[in-house]
Amino acid sequence: MADADPRVISIDAARPDPSAIRQAVQALRDGALVVIPTETVYGMAADPRVAGAEERICAAKERDRGKPVPLLASHLAAVERYGGVLSAAARRLARRYWPGPLTLVLPCGQGTEGFRVPDHAVPQALLKAMGGILRVTSANRSGEPAARDARSAVAALGTRVRLVLDAGPSGAGRESTVVDATGESLRVRREGAIPAEQVLGRPTVLLVCTGNVCRSPMAEFLLRRWLGPDSSWDVISAGVSTFDGLPPSEEAVTALQEKGMDAAGHRSRFLNEALVDSADAIVVMTRNHRRMVLDRFPRARERVVLLNEFSPLRKGEDVEDPIGMSQDVYRACRDEMDAAMPDLVLYLHELLTDKRGSQR
Repeated sequence: MADADPRVISIDAARPDPSAIRQAVQALRDGALVVIPTETVYGMAADPRVAGAEERICAAKERDRGKPVPLLASHLAAVERYGGVLSAAARRLARRYWPGPLTLVLPCGQGTEGFRVPDHAVPQALLKAMGGILRVTSANRSGEPAARDARSAVAALGTRVRLVLDAGPSGAGRESTVVDATGESLRVRREGAIPAEQVLGRPTVLLVCTGNVCRSPMAEFLLRRWLGPDSSWDVISAGVSTFDGLPPSEEAVTALQEKGMDAAGHRSRFLNEALVDSADAIVVMTRNHRRMVLDRFPRARERVVLLNEFSPLRKGEDVEDPIGMSQDVYRACRDEMDAAMPDLVLYLHELLTDKRGSQR
């Protein structure tokens, strides 16, 4: 336990000062506790390689020492290096929500561990310097509210910590959602920043184009047909530059009617964070759509794929926008997308059976 008030260092939340990170690293290697910001709440960190790390955290929080202290990891590979074992369902959640406010309780060694990958530059820089893993729990006394800023953490913990990295108020202000992934089915232990119903919902594939009135609605209906009525997947679509509630183009409706599908009731949706967070796979029509999605939602990088990556005819090419063109152009666009569906369905199957995850 420290015998003096902690040193507080202001740090840029987006571009952490390397000297501040080095000071935090030294404190952790000395066996001290360090308060750090995350995108949820402020946390108290210890080096798990130093004997007694968990005991020091529990003493500082004044809580039962039998209660486990979770781990922050720099990325999924660090979780696996530490010994965490992910089922197909757990890997699907990790792929969707990491980095982000999700803690997965996983089999690890002879027991279990809770892991989270933070979506904040400061803990990421610290984790990189520390080899990818830290013991971290909320920076507050047991039973008291979580600290949303450095001042609250200092008030709660005082001399129990040596160093505080102050990056301003935390973003979410809510702790992570904790999901038990040690059994055959997922179980939410604590609902936090991510709603439980979203975490436990059906796998979702999101088709994306510009206006969500031509290409992505056609792709949505084609993919539903290929997946079949008993599929475990939900299929939705959205546009990167549109308004909510627009009807599909008449030509798109006709192109699908010719194949026995009725899209007249479709209404456009603007691509937003909630839709992106709900998706296990985000399938875009063009490379520019991919850039636009990743510019706005960089956390989705591992989930965004180009539709024609699955095409045997135009592999890797853009699906061009037919808006304003003839019915024959719409038919050609429909058939081009239809040709990519069998391999897209296979890709989605592999996501659910963990084959894609195991290959990464």
